[in-house]
Amino acid sequence: MAGGGDSTRAILFALGANFAIAVAKGVAAFFTGSSAMLAETVHSLADCGNQLLLLLGMRQARKPPSPEYPLGYGKAIYFWSFLVAVMLFTVGGMFSLYEGIHKLQHPEQIKHWFWAAGVLTFGIVAEAVSMRACLVEVNKARGNRSLWQWFRESRQAELVVIFGEDLAALFGLVFALIAVLLAAVTGNPLWDAIGTITIGALMIVVAVFVAIEVKAMLIG
Repeated sequence: MAGGGDSTRAILFALGANFAIAVAKGVAAFFTGSSAMLAETVHSLADCGNQLLLLLGMRQARKPPSPEYPLGYGKAIYFWSFLVAVMLFTVGGMFSLYEGIHKLQHPEQIKHWFWAAGVLTFGIVAEAVSMRACLVEVNKARGNRSLWQWFRESRQAELVVIFGEDLAALFGLVFALIAVLLAAVTGNPLWDAIGTITIGALMIVVAVFVAIEVKAMLIG
């Protein structure tokens, strides 16, 4: 029998991990000039803002019924979750695509690539911890269903969003690390640009899938 995962716990884990990662990525992006690192910095900052919006939405959803809203404010979390998916698309995905295309046209050699590699490795570990915390709550909620079935059938919009964010963040970090290492080993900065574009495309795909699921919850 499926239970309810603790969405607040998953969001707070993700918020803490993303803030620490964003600071580290920002420092590394400054010293290395890597567009993949800059894209990942924006990605993590966008995720922090998204998680704060989810916490706001959950707080509003708990408000008691009023004369204007006799059925309560429960659907508020669906609105904020949908807004988060849109932000993930616009702020994260589109910026990364723009930055990657710009670096394809004006490639720059990565400086001090070991900074980027170290920070990205730290980010992968921190994001894996956040993802594990999220999966603990998802497993409580999904019961015997597969992850895909839970994703399509869940009514916990905030948990769906955090799962999508964590998944995109973890794969984005891996792509960024591969891009930085290839650029350093081959001496070809185009790998950094390709990695940035891949991160942007990944974020857009995840945002679209999450938005479709949350929209279904919002409109019934």
